[in-house]
Amino acid sequence: MKGLDLCEAFYWEVVRPIIAHRFPSLLERHAAGLIGYGSDVLGHDDEWSRDHEWGARCHIWLTERDYAEHAAGLDRALTEEVPVSFRGCPARFTPDEAGEVLVPHKDSTGLHHVAITTLSRHMHIQLGMTAAEPAWVDWLVIPEQKLLEWTRGRIFIDPPGEITALRKRLAYLPEGVWLYKLKEAWSHFGGLYVPVLADRRGDSFSARLALNRLAEKAVQLIFLYNRQYRPGTYKWISRELARIGPAAARQGRMLEAAILEPDAAQAVHRIEEVLEELADLHNQLRITAPVKLEASHPYARGLQDRSYSSLEKVLTASLSPELCQLEIPGGVDQFVTSPYILVWAEHYSKFRTLYQMKADIDRTGIGDMMV
Repeated sequence: MKGLDLCEAFYWEVVRPIIAHRFPSLLERHAAGLIGYGSDVLGHDDEWSRDHEWGARCHIWLTERDYAEHAAGLDRALTEEVPVSFRGCPARFTPDEAGEVLVPHKDSTGLHHVAITTLSRHMHIQLGMTAAEPAWVDWLVIPEQKLLEWTRGRIFIDPPGEITALRKRLAYLPEGVWLYKLKEAWSHFGGLYVPVLADRRGDSFSARLALNRLAEKAVQLIFLYNRQYRPGTYKWISRELARIGPAAARQGRMLEAAILEPDAAQAVHRIEEVLEELADLHNQLRITAPVKLEASHPYARGLQDRSYSSLEKVLTASLSPELCQLEIPGGVDQFVTSPYILVWAEHYSKFRTLYQMKADIDRTGIGDMMV
């Protein structure tokens, strides 16, 4: 049984009857569902997923007033009445401090896994947002993985309608931010020749590292052009590409072949095949004026076929003045790789200030551009 189906059944058969019996006034004033972290939220859970956090669980969203009045009592009621297991799957958990996760617990002393919250609390804790309408800087700061978590999963019931409305607003990046992230993703392919150059010098490890980085940037482009959020964990990249459709899945396999290709020059050629397809898609979608790829610049030493600067230029020209003036390129998840930052809103939210700052370094004096 898939986790989402298990959790929805758990809500209707266990959690909702407890609410109906002990807090009947809340029945039509709460929303319930499962979003957030976990392979079950994305629908990718299998037998390997069941050692931690997997089982009978859900979220309950109360109004602010009901949270203040009833959250503690509802938590006690669930602690008293949630069974140890549901349909043979864990419904009680205990913290594994070493792994910082919840693992199944075998008796009623374990914790229930029903998250009682409000929309504003949940939104602030997980997304770092204080208003239900994201500002442009929110879209750049919130990692796509977090937006994926909030727009997948399932809402079981939502009489107030607030969580459903927010999920619709977060469905995908606004046009300007999307273009800004596309521009940043294309900016990395001026150095496609680097793996070949490193390989010819005998630095094969350097070549492999560079190839992996370039393939990752190409993956970003595939998700962006298909207007789908990119998972922050590598383990779901293949499945999410397959979910997009046959073309994205095939392009993923082409990039896989590139990073497994022993010959660095051939590997770069495979990446360029994917990039040419994406450039064609760019034109088919009529995102900007038509773009024609040019020959690579002289510094590529003939080791890559194309230059992709024309795509950067037209995307830059399409940006709003507000985005054009930013000094930080792309979204946070395009230049930060630390899970410690990308998972926790209290850390990635700090980048709001960074985007809005202006550098105080002056490079206008004689010799300044050479030092």
